[in-house]
This record gives sequence, structure tokens and C-alpha cells, in this order.
Amino acid sequence: KSIAFQSNRDGPYHIYLMNSDGSNLRQLTNGDNDDRHPNWSPDGKTIAVDTGDQVKREITLIDVGSKNRTQVTRLGMTAQFPSFSPDGKTIAFYLYNLGTMDLWTVGRDGSNAAAVTRQLATEANNQCTFACHSAGWSPDGTRVAFSDGDNARVLLMAALTGGTATPISPDDEKSHFPVFLADGRIVYVTEHVTANQSYTDLWVVDPNDMSAVRTELAQNVQAQGPFEFNKDGSELLFFSPRTGNFEIYSVTLDAAGKAALAEKAAISTGFGVTRTPVTPQTSVLPFQVTPELVVLGVLALLAIALELTVWIYRRRRAA
Repeated sequence: KSIAFQSNRDGPYHIYLMNSDGSNLRQLTNGDNDDRHPNWSPDGKTIAVDTGDQVKREITLIDVGSKNRTQVTRLGMTAQFPSFSPDGKTIAFYLYNLGTMDLWTVGRDGSNAAAVTRQLATEANNQCTFACHSAGWSPDGTRVAFSDGDNARVLLMAALTGGTATPISPDDEKSHFPVFLADGRIVYVTEHVTANQSYTDLWVVDPNDMSAVRTELAQNVQAQGPFEFNKDGSELLFFSPRTGNFEIYSVTLDAAGKAALAEKAAISTGFGVTRTPVTPQTSVLPFQVTPELVVLGVLALLAIALELTVWIYRRRRAA
């Protein structure tokens, strides 16, 4: 098993691969391409990314074996966060254009690009039009789960026919980052942010039986999402600056793992809360904290600041 992730350690964002235990680190993309938000195809042979600049980005496929690139979309807008359907034939992604962001789908061969939502998020409504997670596909490929325009509720709707989205999380919380498990249940994140603390809860819900009470998967998690889960939801993968730099972590969601996720410490993480270095039940993947990584962490924060500046510019231009 391999993990794909993005890093700007050598300039533009590139895609890297490593084994699930952090070994065998290798670089998949290079050059001037700015590649972000990798998503594996179901057969593990291809990775979908969005590539481009701060204004225009397109969905591109990268063959893991040969490293050959195939451009999927040619929309001339900002396409981001691709997500393969379970059969590998369709890709969901978010598209920003002229102050509006919507969820779209496109065939793997670039055919049949179409919007699934209509004005999911708009700058006119003071909503966030910068996507922050990939849409989740149901195991049978008939439905997709995603966040609403306020990143406050998890929505569920038909993947290819569109229609009306159905909220599946309470309306008095800030919930997002939905992920389907293999049995059709959905895991999502509820975020709690106050002046002096920040934490998340993980919930499991059955979208086929909304009368059933949701199940607590983990609470008081000292990390923000998005999270990746294995098929049964017993393990998760996430990134966190809890050691002073952004690192990738894996944890088994047994009692010890949940306790480790809930621990706090005396290391400032930039989220307005201090967090405990991860305990032995979790594993840090795959880097030591070095001066070079400190510099990379600063560069990553600068990149986030640049994206925020572009977003503000778009809002002002739209106004």
C-alpha cells in the first residue's frame, strides 16, 4: 500500500509517494507543473491531480508506472480536488468561476463535463468558494457526499443526475469532510472552534437510515481534517503541525489511539490551541524535524497566504 501526498519542498507543489509505514519515499511529479490534491484510481495505477496556477487549474491524470500525464479538463477555470468514482470511469471535482463554486463530474476521458450542483458556494453570499476536500463517492457510485457552501453541513445527492442535495448532519454544527466507508456508512468531521481551543469530533452515520442515531467514532480530536480512513473506519490518516511542522500521521482507532488523538501539549500549532506530541500508539510519517523542514513549513504557510490573497482579490473583483 502507498500514500500519495503533495509537497513544495523543491519549489512548485509536486506529488510524492511512500509506503504506508513511511518508507520508500519517491517523487512522482517534477518540473514546473504545480500539482496538488492527489487522488488514487480504484486500481491503484493512476493518480488524479489538479495542476496549473492560482487562477486556472485543470484536472490531470498521472500514470504511476510511467509518470505520463493526461489532461482531462480544458475548462480554463479553477478545477480542484479530483475524486475517482468507484469504477474509475468518472471524476468528481470542484470548479470555481466568476465568484461561484460548484461540484462537477467528468468522464475519465474528458467527456461529459457537467455541473452537479448549482451555486453551491458564492462570493455574493459571503461563502467560501475555495474547496478544501474531495467529494466522497458511495461504494456503488450512485451518490456523492460533500460540504455545503458554508462548510457547516454535510450534503448527499445523486452523483450523475444531480437534483436536490439532502443534509445528513445537524444544522447547529460546523460539519464537513465526509468519507464513505466500504459498507456505505459516512464518516464526517464536526469542528469546534472557540477563542482558546479548537478540536474535532468524528461521527458515523448511515445515509440509508437517517432515523438512526449517529455513532461517535472519536471525540476531542486535536487535529483538523480532512482525514482519510481505511475501508472499515478502524484506521485514519491525517496531517498535523503538532510537532512544529506539518507531518503525516497514521493512527488505529482503538482506545489507545483515540486517547492519543485527544491529548494536548505545550507545542503551539498555529490553530490557537496547544497539542501533545503524538504518543507511541501513532506513527509519524516519514520525516525528522530539521531546519530545512522548518523552512518548508514557512513556505507552505506563505502559499496558503497567497491563496487567501487571490480569494480576496476575486471577491473584490466580483463586487
